[in-house]
Order: sequence, then structure tokens, then C-alpha cells
Amino acid sequence: MSASSPIYELLNRNLEIFDNKDVVIVGDIYDPMLLALVKTAKSATIVVDNFVVCQKMAAMIGQSMDHGINQTISYKHVKLVFAPIDSVKDQVSHIDSLVVLLSKNKQQTLKLITALQDKLDENSFIYTAGANDGGGKSADTILKAIGHTKKQDLARKCTLFKAFFEQKLNSFQEPKPLNCKVLDFELTLAQDVQVFSQGKLDNGTKLLLESLKDIVPQGKALDLGCGCGVISIVLSKLGFKDVTASDVSATALKLTSDNAKAYNLDDITVVASDMLSSLDKYDLIAVNPPFHVGLQTTTAPTISMIMQAREHLTEGGCMYMVANAHLHYEKYLTEYFDKVEIVNKTTTFIVYKAS
Repeated sequence: MSASSPIYELLNRNLEIFDNKDVVIVGDIYDPMLLALVKTAKSATIVVDNFVVCQKMAAMIGQSMDHGINQTISYKHVKLVFAPIDSVKDQVSHIDSLVVLLSKNKQQTLKLITALQDKLDENSFIYTAGANDGGGKSADTILKAIGHTKKQDLARKCTLFKAFFEQKLNSFQEPKPLNCKVLDFELTLAQDVQVFSQGKLDNGTKLLLESLKDIVPQGKALDLGCGCGVISIVLSKLGFKDVTASDVSATALKLTSDNAKAYNLDDITVVASDMLSSLDKYDLIAVNPPFHVGLQTTTAPTISMIMQAREHLTEGGCMYMVANAHLHYEKYLTEYFDKVEIVNKTTTFIVYKAS
């Protein structure tokens, strides 16, 4: 996104939200230029779940990040936080303006507001900003349960609502754990509304894991885009002694870490990464790549990952990748790998082995 992204433009037209206020910004933050909005705030905490965006924001204030979770970068009156929302509460004492950037996921919005509402008082306001087709137009249905709500502004198919904080939300419910059987392993995995696939193991990941049942567990393995950590946990249970779980999402990394600890699997290391950037070489890479970034559908990150993957494999190493059949990644895989096999498929998904 550029400085003229719709959400930036919408909020930039309403700078009174930030002026001399204790501000917290949460939600689907994809435009690093949002950092420029808080120049005149009394204090500002920006909670960024996306590692790549947080890196860009950190660079804007002359700072850098490592690859861990729960990082806070302070600059003057601003805190830039890469962490799950539950880890942030202790860093915030009071909020005048809580700004929630919306996704299509209503439960995520409820979670973010619920996590921080103890920091609000009768003089506080909650703002929601989002694309009309991504929940922005109907966000008042959530806010009316909190207090008097009004439409503040519209710009480029995005809507900004303002709610007076009069009472607490009580409608958010934590998701139930995922119970599933993978290969011969009965698993119970904690879930999070901010992390892909709720309530059941998605069919693509299940097909990928079934394709790994006869693999010889040796060397280093990478679960790229780990989500709740199911692939990492299965790799560990198959016998891999050195498993890296990477993701762009702080929430996903914390969820994977918690699920691994629940099974006492200390051979799983979680790492924040932009796909393969800054990662090591591995004997096995297992990946179910996303093709959504925010509300946008795109294959570009996966194609870029395929182009880089060979450089992140040891000699004799291989990558197992599952993808929707209609995305036709084989033409890119065959261009960058010596050998590409289809090892499993359904009408919807294909599992490729590239070596």
C-alpha cells in the first residue's frame, strides 16, 4: 500500500482522532504510512500482527527488528508492538481513541475490542475503519452494543464509524480447540480467531500431512506459514528433531508455540519471517501457502517463494507444497526445480514434491 491507501486517506481526514490523545491502533494493518498519523498524539501504541509491515514501520523510525515475537520498539511517544493482542494489555494504561482496522472476520474485531476495553472510560471513543466489502459498512452493528454510534466519514469505498464507550462488549467467545486425527496422531490444538482455519483441519493441510506419512525424518524441517502449528507438531511426532515453524503473524507464532508446549515438543522453534527471507537451509520444507493478503487474492507471494525455495534446501532436500488445483503452480515449480512430482491430489488440491 502507498500513502494514498483508502484507509490512510480516511483516517488522515480525521486527525482529531489522534491529536493530543492516548491512541491505540489495532487490526489489519497493512499500510506502514499509518505511522505518520500519530505524530500529534499524546501517546500511541500501534499493534501490528504482520511482521513485514512492522519491519517497514520500524525502518521508518530508524529501528530494526529481530525474528522473535513480543517485540516492542519505542520512539518518542510511539510504541510499535509486534505481538498477539493479549500480550499488549500490560503495555497500555489508558486509551482515549481505540482505532480498529477491520477485516472480514467479525470475531477478530470483537476479540480486539474485548481485549482492550478495560483501558477505556466514559470519555473514550472506539473507531472502526474498513473497506465497505470487508465489514466497514456494517461495523456499526458491532459498535451499537458499546454505545451511541455514528458514521464519521466515507472515502474510496471505506467507512469510518465512531462509538462512544458506554458499556463493555460481552459477545466475544474464544474458539473451541480443534480435535483432529492426523496419520496416527490424535491432536487437540488451541485455536485463535485471527489464525487460518477454524473448527476443523482444512482439507489442503490434511492432504499435505497424509503425503508425509512415509518420509524419513532426518535433518532440519521447516513448517512455512505455520498457522496453529499442526504441521510442525506432526513433523516432530514423525521423528524430526529440529523443526522451525515460521509465519508472518505474531498471533500464529504464539499459537504454534503454545500448542507445541502442550505436547512438550521442545524441538520446535518459532520464527517470524517474510516467507523464506532470512531463513536457513532445510532438508524438508512443508508449506500450504496462502493466497489472500488482507482482502486481496494474490499468488505473487507463493510464486516468489517458489523462486527462492531451491536456495533454502540442502543438497538432496525437497519441498512438499499443497495448493488449490486451479492455481497451476506446476509451471513455476518445473522452472525452478530439477524434479517435480504430484504425490497426492483431489479434485480441489494438489500436493507437489519439488527436489
